[in-house]
Amino acid sequence: MNGTITAEVSRKSVHMALGLVCLGLPWWFDGPIPVWIIACAATLVLTCIRSIPALREGIGAGLHGVKRPSYGDVLFGPAVAAVFHMADGDPFLFCIPVGILTLADAAGALGGTRWGRHFYGSGEGFKTIEGSTAFFLTAAACVFFPLWLGGAAGLWTAMWISLILGLLAMMAEGLADRGFDNLVIPVGCYFVLARLIDLDAGPLAWRFVVAVFFLVLVLTGARWSTLSGGALLGCSLLGYGCAVMADFRFMLPPLGVFFCHVFVTGRNRLVGVFDHRLDAVLSHAIGCMPWVISVERGILAADLGLAGVSFAMATQLGILDMATHWWVHEKPAPLWRSLVKGWGFCALPGLIWLWPGSTDLLLAAAFAAVTTACGIWIFRRIKPQEFRHPTRLWVFKGVVALLSSMPALILLS
Repeated sequence: MNGTITAEVSRKSVHMALGLVCLGLPWWFDGPIPVWIIACAATLVLTCIRSIPALREGIGAGLHGVKRPSYGDVLFGPAVAAVFHMADGDPFLFCIPVGILTLADAAGALGGTRWGRHFYGSGEGFKTIEGSTAFFLTAAACVFFPLWLGGAAGLWTAMWISLILGLLAMMAEGLADRGFDNLVIPVGCYFVLARLIDLDAGPLAWRFVVAVFFLVLVLTGARWSTLSGGALLGCSLLGYGCAVMADFRFMLPPLGVFFCHVFVTGRNRLVGVFDHRLDAVLSHAIGCMPWVISVERGILAADLGLAGVSFAMATQLGILDMATHWWVHEKPAPLWRSLVKGWGFCALPGLIWLWPGSTDLLLAAAFAAVTTACGIWIFRRIKPQEFRHPTRLWVFKGVVALLSSMPALILLS
């Protein structure tokens, strides 16, 4: 245990030293090109240290002393350069995400290693509630004090932004593994901060309530879920993204999938039988997030995007119903049953908001019902072992769900 703590302290010391140096970049460089050059050179050096055993065991011992796979060292430089480029000289938009990466990540790792007692599954390993708590508190401080003391936001605005960003960053860190938090945290925090920094306290408070709602919801349902801890945090982020990037109606179809999952899992006592990880949540994100992002960017109208999310989640639930029935009863559920369940619990909660306003919706829904049935039929015919790895199967499910939602584009006419 002491060896693990020593190795973790050594690794995070290097991480913090690099991060603290990077915080000075906005005052040293006027443009992103020098930062990209430095990042690429540093990444090349770190790749050599990682790849050459003599270097890895020598000068790289501080980075690679912890015996678990991680790509954080080679992701750190490009992530910092990307945030610097996007921040376009704004010290708050750059320093706050990099500060969270530098200080909160170190606090979470060291706190979890030293005091962690309550574990949850994350990716291919485990993280601790104590470590995640330390991460949240440090991340919130990294947001609040720069915004408030730097004059970028008032007291209450800075407080709400710090709570939201700290909570979302904690969930992102909890689901990321193999060092990918070095990319996800700074880039994700930049995009969230850029959206929040111009909002008033009222809208910010509502966004915090939504984030807490989804976190409490998935943690409450964890005892009846086959999803790992990291996957549950991913569910929270997916629901929050649908509700905040678009509007509250977009969270209803994914909620339908989650409630059905919890009910069916509990009824059939499947907890411990399956171990669904983050790739299961990724599958649902593939089906719905292209629609959400298109609405958020102004590419598509909200009604069209909502129809797409509803159709995609109906297909996802129909496929899950068929597969679960197959496992429990050793035969697939009837096609009509999976179709009705998918549409009843996922499509209708979203479509009911559109029904009075569009005659084209009937035509789109009719085509989508056919594509949903085709998606379910495809998974009645294939065998999971043909994909050789669960992630490939989940990604394929997400792609099929997304393709089955394309009839929503009829609403463009």
